[in-house]
Amino acid sequence: MLRVTRLGIRIAQAESADVEVVRAAALLHDVPVADAGRSAHHMAAAEFAAGYLPAAGMDPARIENVVHCIQAHRYRDRSIQPRTLEAKCLYDADKLDSIGAIGVGRAFAHAGRHGNRLWNETAAAAPPDDAKPEGRNYTPVHEFVYKLSRILPTLHTQAARRIGEERHQFMRHFYEQLDAEMTSRN
Repeated sequence: MLRVTRLGIRIAQAESADVEVVRAAALLHDVPVADAGRSAHHMAAAEFAAGYLPAAGMDPARIENVVHCIQAHRYRDRSIQPRTLEAKCLYDADKLDSIGAIGVGRAFAHAGRHGNRLWNETAAAAPPDDAKPEGRNYTPVHEFVYKLSRILPTLHTQAARRIGEERHQFMRHFYEQLDAEMTSRN
């Protein structure tokens, strides 16, 4: 959350967005809400923010923007698209936190936590989207193929795209090296 907040503020400043809206949205975008599953966490966090921010003294227009930012930050649920500059800044900051060295580390940590294999095929050998592996056979390589490698084109702001390009290249090189080592070509 703090990495996303720092990135969000950096992007908001570079894009002349409302930094206070982005900061509040970033701090609250993944707030744990009881009974909210991962797939609906953005909606539950937005509802929490809508109830919390009036007591914190934020004005209604900014609260509405914060709520929208949080609702629109999910990659896997794009039913609500970022329509404000601040929502674009939060989306971009959250996605940047899932790529690069942090993204690689998160993919491996998630796989280890869930007992998934760490590697079982090269990125080039991954099946098409409609046949992607599930459960234990879904590896960090698959997370790269099916999600992480596709994030860069979804970024909205110039500031985020500059940061994202470097992080994308790092991941691409990392997974190429991993495949080479696992197939004994290096």
